[in-house]
Amino acid sequence: MMFNLGGLLLVNACFLAAGCGVAGLAGWWSGPRGVVRSLGVCYLVGIAAFGMGAQLLYVLGASLARWQVVGICAVLALGSIGALRRVSPPVAAIRLPTWVIAVVVAMLALLAVDLWFQPLWAYDAWSYWTPRAHALFALNGLDPGWFGAHDMRDPDYPLLLPAIEAATFRFTGYETQLLDVQSLFVLVAFLGAVVEVTVRLNGRRIVLAAVLLSLVLAPSVADQLASAEADIPIAALFACAGLCAAVWLEERRRGALILAGVLAGGAAATKIEGIVFVLALFVAIMVVQRRALLFPAAVGLASLAVGIVPWKIWLSIHHIPEEVTLHRLLSPSLLGGHIGRVPYATGYLAWRTLDPRAWILLVPVCLAIAFWARRRAGGIVWLALVGATLALAGLLIAYWTTPLPFHYHLATSARRVVTGPIFYLAALAPLLARREPES
Repeated sequence: MMFNLGGLLLVNACFLAAGCGVAGLAGWWSGPRGVVRSLGVCYLVGIAAFGMGAQLLYVLGASLARWQVVGICAVLALGSIGALRRVSPPVAAIRLPTWVIAVVVAMLALLAVDLWFQPLWAYDAWSYWTPRAHALFALNGLDPGWFGAHDMRDPDYPLLLPAIEAATFRFTGYETQLLDVQSLFVLVAFLGAVVEVTVRLNGRRIVLAAVLLSLVLAPSVADQLASAEADIPIAALFACAGLCAAVWLEERRRGALILAGVLAGGAAATKIEGIVFVLALFVAIMVVQRRALLFPAAVGLASLAVGIVPWKIWLSIHHIPEEVTLHRLLSPSLLGGHIGRVPYATGYLAWRTLDPRAWILLVPVCLAIAFWARRRAGGIVWLALVGATLALAGLLIAYWTTPLPFHYHLATSARRVVTGPIFYLAALAPLLARREPES
């Protein structure tokens, strides 16, 4: 297991290097100190960029052997060269209370120990995510016979997470127990991204402390980490895209919005609801922006094009059916016939979002902060509220039109899919009660 852990650390170092290159090329960081401060954002950007690139290469027939994984990440990492030569701007210290840092670090350490010894047990992980990753690894690529089999669950789901897991198998062997630890890397990177952007935009540190504590102590987070499914990764990518969008709104650096597009594209390449999250984010950006909408609209469309179009083309070429189609969303008879689902699904999603047994008081606290700061937080408060609301509305439409048994689908998935909007709202909460810059 220790040798396999070394392989896991090595492949994740490749993802991090790739993200540092993409983020450095976009101008997100500069200088050695800058890259250290931005490791969280860089890691998530690396996951998104590598995952979308891997999906495209699988569609084109690549096997993604170990040397190819290293090669992709090395090419992406070249963007770091210019960024390292630039001078790092001065940044304020984090200045969180010592006890908060101690609790967060201790809880992450406990989670790491738990995930290290815990086997992969979740039904969806064994019946869907891990078999797809193992197929990419064992069959050396995207085999239409296997991926188009009649008994394949959700055959239209994209490949980012299976591609990431298949890459880890290239370095660790078929070691499923380490997939839980892989999920923890994503959570730690997300927490780092929240800290970085809060400091960068002068967010309220007491809110940051509350958010960090709530996230590491939330029972639902621990449960989902152990499941090794796609809901934590897609939530982290979506929320980090929101953070990059907030930086763009404040600083008007085009590179920040481009990174938001990369992260959003990664979300779209992770799960079907990622498309909903991308639309929610960029509609929220345009609601806040109101004018000069061409650039954010172009970035949003590009993120969807890169994230899902190659996969959709492959599905079409190989005549693999899609469970979620535009026809279902635009069918008046289907929508009218299932209108009775809407009130129940609305109430169920609201409860799962607010459930203190899963999320403690994270969402009510974030909503209270948004209400208190609605007049002084500027566009970021609307970015947060509109984005989270549209994301939840998209999930509601998915349950309204689902071809699966309605109550079964809702009961087995709602507790997980709300993680995206919750992470998104939590990530932006420290920016809603920002302090005035010191003179």
